[in-house]
Amino acid sequence: MNLHTLRIFTNVAKLGSITEAANLLHISQPAVTAQIRKLEREIGVKLITSKGRGIQLTSEGEFLYEQGLRLFHLEEQIDEKFKTFLEKKEKVQIASNYIAMNYILPPIIAGYKLKNPDVDVYVSLGNVVSVERRLLNYESDLGFVVQSNIGHEDLHFEKILDVPFWFVVHPSHPLANKEVTIFDLSEHDFIYRERGSSTRDLLEAIFYTHNCALPKLGLQMQGLPESIKVVEAGFGMLLAPACSVTEALAQGKLARVFVEKAEVNQSLFICTRKMDESEHPFIHYLKNHLIESET
Repeated sequence: MNLHTLRIFTNVAKLGSITEAANLLHISQPAVTAQIRKLEREIGVKLITSKGRGIQLTSEGEFLYEQGLRLFHLEEQIDEKFKTFLEKKEKVQIASNYIAMNYILPPIIAGYKLKNPDVDVYVSLGNVVSVERRLLNYESDLGFVVQSNIGHEDLHFEKILDVPFWFVVHPSHPLANKEVTIFDLSEHDFIYRERGSSTRDLLEAIFYTHNCALPKLGLQMQGLPESIKVVEAGFGMLLAPACSVTEALAQGKLARVFVEKAEVNQSLFICTRKMDESEHPFIHYLKNHLIESET
């Protein structure tokens, strides 16, 4: 496959327009169209169809666009890596979920920087889906996710610790500080996290496992701290990692609901690409830090 033609197609797919891609690449619109048709003939499938003034990708086109993005992100990463070789400076790009970024990684990143002052560290925040996507697209070197169902076949997941989760409510809630069954929760308003959140997947899995109806959707919130603030203000119930609510519980802003036979834990995983052969120095440092903190 001609990489020049693939680059043209990737830009067309990204912009959703042959005209805009032609302007960006500084070539004529007929030339772009001809390259796309040539690519379609080479691989024997239709990649785009017309949609108004723009284009729409076929399922084959969606697949090729995704793979093209990964390829060109890898190309950028190779260029960046050789720049660091020439400048004798390293860089680590981390994609992390909220739990790891706010409660686990900060002291580890600080310690790593103190030992390696010449290493530039970049951290992006996201949910499981976005962390996996950044790794697959070569936008990050490693990721941290909390999830119960391990995902993409091209990624490697290594468990590093368990994270307990608690049901929490406002102290005035009728279930505050009580021991109840999972079925007692179904009639109460819950704060649901956004789709793609590992916490939402966990909540649904708990109720499905007990053959119990999902709790009422009181609100859907994107973000853990925002969800906690809503419960602190007096509305609904939330399933949250214990590390995120310990302080609010001690201050009397929240109360736990103790659910029989529903001790909830999730595991924190380091996520890397399977094709990456050597372990990143940051991962080695993190493992040593966790071992030292346990002893």
